[in-house]
Amino acid sequence: MKKALVIILFLLFAAGIYFNFMHTGSISTDESTEDTAGNTEDDENGQQESDSTSQEDSSEEEPADSTNGLVFNETAIQEKYDERVSSNEQLIIDVLLPAHYSGDFAERLNQQFGSNTVQLNQIDLPANTTAMNELTVNENSDVVIIDALQIADYNDEVLPERNLRNLTDAYMDLYNTGKTVIILGNPNAHEHENLQAELENDAEYFLENDYFYIDNQDEITENPYDYDNEQINPALEDEMISNITNYLLQ
Repeated sequence: MKKALVIILFLLFAAGIYFNFMHTGSISTDESTEDTAGNTEDDENGQQESDSTSQEDSSEEEPADSTNGLVFNETAIQEKYDERVSSNEQLIIDVLLPAHYSGDFAERLNQQFGSNTVQLNQIDLPANTTAMNELTVNENSDVVIIDALQIADYNDEVLPERNLRNLTDAYMDLYNTGKTVIILGNPNAHEHENLQAELENDAEYFLENDYFYIDNQDEITENPYDYDNEQINPALEDEMISNITNYLLQ
């Protein structure tokens, strides 16, 4: 009887230990599950905050809209351009051309720039180099492009008397007022050897003496000159416009 009682007590003790173990393990497992879920939620919240912060930082680091921003090859022009743009103004370029150019030459050149930060004005240049005197330009212009007048001298039959001194004096007069001055060389629109020789000599002279000079002597198209209207063929003007753009802009 005693033996049986001991066995019963032993079994009850063992059952108690087993029940206690199972109950504690279940609680620990539940707590562990809750902790894991909590950590996962915290991680997700942290990731969302991190992503949000990254997006805000990325948004702050995006550069300002530079759709109309231009980069010029010449430092002097770039400085004037930057100053104008910073004041919400346009860089002003006067283009001085004789009558054998189309009246919309400067407008087409402006379209090539593709920016509202530049304003180009076409101004008549009535004389050849032998009769050239003080030039009229806009007082507020930053850059002046002057036609080199090789074709004008040819048309007026004064090419042998061509006066480069008058042209360079006009260049320096404008330069001394703070303007950047560029001489626009002509193409051989008449396809004549005398005109070609003058174009070659002028290009060599101006470039060797550090004048800003756009050389167009190699530009040619079919029927380069309209003799009925006494004007350069617009297709040839387009080649010149492309050369001007490439000379000025990067």
